Amino acid sequence: MADDLDRMLARLAREAGLQAPDGFEARVLAGVAARREALRAGHALGPAQFAAVGLALAVGVTAGGLAGVRTVVGSHGFDTFSTATHLAPSTLLEGDG
Repeated sequence: MADDLDRMLARLAREAGLQAPDGFEARVLAGVAARREALRAGHALGPAQFAAVGLALAVGVTAGGLAGVRTVVGSHGFDTFSTATHLAPSTLLEGDG
């Protein structure tokens, strides 16, 4: 495969009239510099993004835990069409009843 690439590059070098457009190199280097600057900005925001994810995780775990505790501690009333009855076989088999 390297030989094919070498042959193609040699053919391009032999062909006349293939000149780089004016300012092409400067535009490429400017694009590389812009990409590097964007990566630096991304690395600078890394700790803030990590803190935001941590805060969202803490809020989610806290809210979910409180909802779970409220469900367990809540009254176990019996209703005809209730899905959370304390006498259901699924709750009796857990050993909490």
